[in-house]
Amino acid sequence: MQEGISAQASALEKPSSLFLDRDFLRVWLAGGTVGVMRWMDVLVVGYYTVQITGSALITAQMLFLRMLPMFLLGAFCGAWAERFDRRILLIFLMLSMTGMYSTLATLAIFERLELWHVAIGVTFSGIFWSFELPVRRTMVGDIAGSTRLPRAMGLESATNSITRASGAFIGGALLDFTGIQGPFGFGAFVCFCGAFLLTGVRRGTRSEGIGREPVLQSLAAGVRYIRQERVIQAVLFVTIILNLFGFACVSMLPVIGRQNFEMSALETGTLTSLEGIGALCGATLVAAFARSSQLARIFTIGAGTYIACMGLFAWMGWLGGMSLIYIAGGFLFLAGFGLSGFGSMQSGLILARAPPSMRVRVMGVLAMCIGSGPIGILNVGWIAETVGDAAIAVIIVTSIGFICYLIANNFYPELRRRLT
Repeated sequence: MQEGISAQASALEKPSSLFLDRDFLRVWLAGGTVGVMRWMDVLVVGYYTVQITGSALITAQMLFLRMLPMFLLGAFCGAWAERFDRRILLIFLMLSMTGMYSTLATLAIFERLELWHVAIGVTFSGIFWSFELPVRRTMVGDIAGSTRLPRAMGLESATNSITRASGAFIGGALLDFTGIQGPFGFGAFVCFCGAFLLTGVRRGTRSEGIGREPVLQSLAAGVRYIRQERVIQAVLFVTIILNLFGFACVSMLPVIGRQNFEMSALETGTLTSLEGIGALCGATLVAAFARSSQLARIFTIGAGTYIACMGLFAWMGWLGGMSLIYIAGGFLFLAGFGLSGFGSMQSGLILARAPPSMRVRVMGVLAMCIGSGPIGILNVGWIAETVGDAAIAVIIVTSIGFICYLIANNFYPELRRRLT
């Protein structure tokens, strides 16, 4: 009997067993369903805003509202969430998102939707993602275990890439053919599906003996641990760089598509989806071949590739003309390829290096670092409004970001080493 239990536990620790693990499948699929709406939101809200206002700055401000809660609340969400059953917390949040998207869709159907309604919606969405990253990713890591962690994170990154591509494409198509109510109605449906999937999860819902100390004390303990771990410091520092000078430029993709390439919502969504397709290809390779000792190198190379290719994409937009659209799309594809390495190893490095008692706290700090993006978003929006060209603004921002990336690589040589 004991041998049978041991054999079953051993089988669940094999990387190939992830798809046989029901708890992992439910948590993973729940993240994928709501992830579709995450990237659909970015494209749909951005294109809708520039369509009715014509302002790059206002478009950037909408994404700013989406990212601001992660910056203000990310670290506290991670520490506070330790006090609750992770599964119940995520179900409650996903059902709240279902209600929010249903309200926006209803207002749109009755032609009562205004931009300030959408602004409230994206702010609420930002609060949701402030919890989703530290809570659900920690569940994935706990369920997968150390042996299966690199593959699990690669699979998470692949899923994020699929939702990034499909969300942008579906969002553009729905916006063109059904109006703004279509994407919002679809968002309500996928968030409800995500909540339903989580109802059957039993493992990874809580870490025993954690979450009893005050929130600020818990957060302080996490910060003290980070000060002792240089690899995690490097991950957080590079994350801030990419969110300030790389991901912030995503807010300009709808503007470049509409103003520089003169594309429709569907065409812009198709172009944007190339980034997700590239990320899917890269994440598939990571999931299939990544080893624990390679996490830092994959993370570093991916970060540099992403920020450089985003700048080159913007360069094609500045030159203008449909003749360069294929080259621009190629750079977006390569940017996505780099994103897969950065995105999968970002959480993977933290979950691999941090002990179980620190994982949610450090993941909360990671969410806060990701939330630094609003500063970059306002910056790129202000530059675009000042110079009158979103593509030039992206070129300037990514150039500064790549210099900061090189400085980080020099200061943290751990990013170039094999890890034990």
